[in-house]
Amino acid sequence: MTRIAVFACLLHLTVATCIAAVPVSYLYPFPGYDLELVRAKAGAENLPNSRDLAEAWKLYGEVQNSWMPGAKKPDAAVVSRIEQMRKELEAQPVPAWFADALQSRALGTVSSQMADNIGDAVFKRQKATPDYQARKTLAILYLAEHELDRPEAVQKAGVYLTVLSVTHPWDWGIHNLYSRLLLDAQLNQPAWNAAKLGLFLNPQPTVGDLRYFAFVGSIADKNDWPEIRQAIRDAAPVPLVADQAIGEIARLFGPKVNLFIVPPKKDKAR
Repeated sequence: MTRIAVFACLLHLTVATCIAAVPVSYLYPFPGYDLELVRAKAGAENLPNSRDLAEAWKLYGEVQNSWMPGAKKPDAAVVSRIEQMRKELEAQPVPAWFADALQSRALGTVSSQMADNIGDAVFKRQKATPDYQARKTLAILYLAEHELDRPEAVQKAGVYLTVLSVTHPWDWGIHNLYSRLLLDAQLNQPAWNAAKLGLFLNPQPTVGDLRYFAFVGSIADKNDWPEIRQAIRDAAPVPLVADQAIGEIARLFGPKVNLFIVPPKKDKAR
């Protein structure tokens, strides 16, 4: 698998005053700002999944990890549908905001800033739209093709996720996808940074979300289990969910546990 270039993304949150519910953990990526306010802003900029986006998520789930030795090969109809959707979306005009971000990325000037207020210019630029969802759908399809070992899929997925994470920094799903791709490339620290955003922007993290966050932490920062545990408690919707996730993941931080990371796979034509 080709290593993905990582582009710096400076995420600012400028809110007038935040006085309560500020997470304790220093892993929280918006220090000093109320978590509920951050998540409310992220939720306001979101949009329900389009039909294509929902289908892309389903297709990705059908082929995820199918490249691993001994894994069940995906159904031919699933593979055909991924290819069909990808071709249809690639034929659509590229939005100007996406093209502009690609140019900025090439120049090394990538940065992002969350909106000050709902409805302001930055908010309108970052709010989900049908063309944003089309680009996100295409990114997920590239990830699906990466799982199928399709040539160049990982590079395309990396570029798309870089651009989308910068132009729409509130989208916790994009950060989590980017984290997985970076982890697959053994870029552990950037993957950890993306996982933090993916966790704290998520309005309702599940046990699985918390468990994934801790898993990335066990690879990138295994010696900091107390702080990772605190971050889980800060981010969980209720203490019971935090306790369950901590109970399920704690063993990975034990002194006798050595994580075995599957080597990056090589992209090849099928």
